[in-house]
Amino acid sequence: MATTAGTLDAATDQLNGGPGRTRRLLRLGRQRPLGAVGAVVIFILLVTAIFGQDITVGGSTIVPGFSPYPAAETDVVNKLAPPSWDHIAGTDSLGRDMFSRIIYGARTAMIIGLAATSIGIAIGTLIGTVSAYIGGVGDMVVQRISDAFQALPPLVLMMVLVTMMSPGIGTVVFVIVIFLVPGTQRVIRGTVLSLKEYTYIEAARTIGASSTRIVLRHILPNIVAPIMVLATVTIGGTILAEAALSFLALGANSAENPTWGFILFEATQRGQLTRWPWLALTPGVAITLIVLAFNIFGDAIRDVLDPRLRGTEAGA
Repeated sequence: MATTAGTLDAATDQLNGGPGRTRRLLRLGRQRPLGAVGAVVIFILLVTAIFGQDITVGGSTIVPGFSPYPAAETDVVNKLAPPSWDHIAGTDSLGRDMFSRIIYGARTAMIIGLAATSIGIAIGTLIGTVSAYIGGVGDMVVQRISDAFQALPPLVLMMVLVTMMSPGIGTVVFVIVIFLVPGTQRVIRGTVLSLKEYTYIEAARTIGASSTRIVLRHILPNIVAPIMVLATVTIGGTILAEAALSFLALGANSAENPTWGFILFEATQRGQLTRWPWLALTPGVAITLIVLAFNIFGDAIRDVLDPRLRGTEAGA
């Protein structure tokens, strides 16, 4: 009976052009439960970043946010209040609701994480692909420059650059991108070097295909999987780097849009960390969960996209 039911499901899938999207997602969730948990956490973060605070256009609110309080709203009477029904994560030294401040910080974290990762990987992919395909002296120069950048202490140099420039979202994205490009281009370069030796690339050269056509039509489509995995894992590291800069009061923090790192920095002032631990636990847990979610989701994506790592059932 079970065999018959399985046969009927397979026949239905064939008639419908393959298994449904929902069924494939559920099967992937069963095969990679940690990856599914990471995806759920990331989805919650995205919803929080978009709809947690008001969406305004031209100074007018078009979509009200679900945050219980404005991030900058103070209540001195209830300052340093422990977690309760009115304040789920307690309040800080100015009476500001900690849970609302975490919600407001999610948007800044996602903007910087997505922007820096997208720009850094795009530039790194371009440099790594061109460097690997051209080879020779040009490739050697690019790799030595990359080695020089990777030899520098990233946090120290980011601190120097942010100090020299005006702090803000654009500045933080710029300094993070500088350190994303060398590592990204090295990963992409290694992948392109292996692809260059494949028979179909040699065949394309033999029939007179131009270098541009070979790169665009044959190489780039085959490095999409490594790029996706790299992007997923890199976002977590980018959010962590932004939190580190904000903890040092060099990030994109503002009264209306506090960053998680700066909230953690405020919690360490004047002995608050030991007397009111929820001030540090709330942003610390948020940063840890998001970085962990992106890492385990990136591992799941890698296992699915890399046939050398996924099992027979996952590849079916």
